[in-house]
Amino acid sequence: MTPRHPIDQALLFLCLAGVGASCDRVSAQVVFEDVTDAAGLEGLGGGTAAWADYDNDGWVDLYTDGQLWKNEQGERFVRVADAGVAGQGIWADFDNDGWLDLFSWVGTGRVFRNIEGKAFASDVPLPEPPMPVSLGACWGDFDGDGFVDVYLGGYESPSYLTDAIFQNREGESFEQVWQTEGKLQPARGITAADFDEDGDLDVYVSNYRLEPNLLWQNDGHGVFTDVSSEFGTAGDGGLGAWGHTIGSSWGDLDNDGHFDLFVGNFSHPPDYQDRPKFLRNMGPEGGFHFEDKTGEAGLHWQESYASPALADFDNDGLLDLFFTTVYPGDRSVLYHNDGDWKFTNSTHGSNVDKPQTYQAAWADYDNDGWLDLVTGGRLLRNPGGAHHWLKVRLIGGEGVNEAAIGTVVRIPLEDQVLTRQVAGATGQGNQNDLTLHFGLGAHEGPVTLNITWPGGESQTVETGVDELVTVRYGG
Repeated sequence: MTPRHPIDQALLFLCLAGVGASCDRVSAQVVFEDVTDAAGLEGLGGGTAAWADYDNDGWVDLYTDGQLWKNEQGERFVRVADAGVAGQGIWADFDNDGWLDLFSWVGTGRVFRNIEGKAFASDVPLPEPPMPVSLGACWGDFDGDGFVDVYLGGYESPSYLTDAIFQNREGESFEQVWQTEGKLQPARGITAADFDEDGDLDVYVSNYRLEPNLLWQNDGHGVFTDVSSEFGTAGDGGLGAWGHTIGSSWGDLDNDGHFDLFVGNFSHPPDYQDRPKFLRNMGPEGGFHFEDKTGEAGLHWQESYASPALADFDNDGLLDLFFTTVYPGDRSVLYHNDGDWKFTNSTHGSNVDKPQTYQAAWADYDNDGWLDLVTGGRLLRNPGGAHHWLKVRLIGGEGVNEAAIGTVVRIPLEDQVLTRQVAGATGQGNQNDLTLHFGLGAHEGPVTLNITWPGGESQTVETGVDELVTVRYGG
């Protein structure tokens, strides 16, 4: 698809071939267009947001604050009246029937079963949560049985609450099989990735109130061990205090093929409180431990940083950072990834600096190959540019959950490896589109997709660029 508003082609003569090239230092400022009202989204909720194509028509839909918005071919959204869903939630196909279902952690928690994209039923047996208040959850097949489970975080009421895992019983019901014990911590955002590349999903828990964060390493059978201190992800712990972490996001920020971690710390002025952190995964050579790259990244401090969301908004091949704030006077920021762990503040003039919101989620709602953003109850359309891109939709089967959550795709390009995963949540309670998005810079193709499915089985697919490719497990 040809971009509607291409960057001045003369700039391309300044580029090097491939991704992350010098053209990205001189390219025009990306100005996102607020299309909320024009797209029919009057009254769009400003809480958490989750993108998903719930009706399988090829156009990603939007869920926020109990509102289900159907995407009408990228032109406008129509609110689905009496949809039968409620609360803040995230998407996955819990019963592997080919239709995305919704889990809401609000109140007693509910799973809303998708009936062929036409209605939702809340008849799925779910145990009573062991916590009265939760601010986030994450889908993932933690025990490797081909069905997605739920990790549910516990916050405070007013004392700190336990976390829990609801195990999926073959798409029929859920059973609580685990909860945190001993010293409890107030969880906010929950997000998962196979950071140690052993074929199973590990879980990162963002804890508030200056408590250390948790990195649960999975043994492949849903048995977790906290390795946060050993692996360098708990936080600094100066004067016995860590961070007020609200949300965090996994992503390969340096294109070395390993999942790094951005930790979204809210922090008051005293400098013993953890600031937001860029943590580099050192890969197998470093035992998958993490190195703190925050000092060289260039992120300026604001007190009330909240929920991050990573995306390659300019399609240069490098994941950029959008980061919300929640105090009056603070504003959301957009940081461009320049490579080598250097980030440039690209907020000015971009139209993304919305005030006071936890909402941050990316998707290409109009199928033009450029990622758009929903934040603060507004839909911001990406005008596009000259770079190439690829979208990858993955479908499980035969022991892999149908939504392919936990699947990793790597694209080798020259001396870099672009890496993306199908994620069950990001930030605090948000969810990006399950369709994976790769910016390819000046690379014209073809490309090779190296796919690692949950459980570790691999698959290789050759494809072109500037298109959507759909890959089913095993075929």
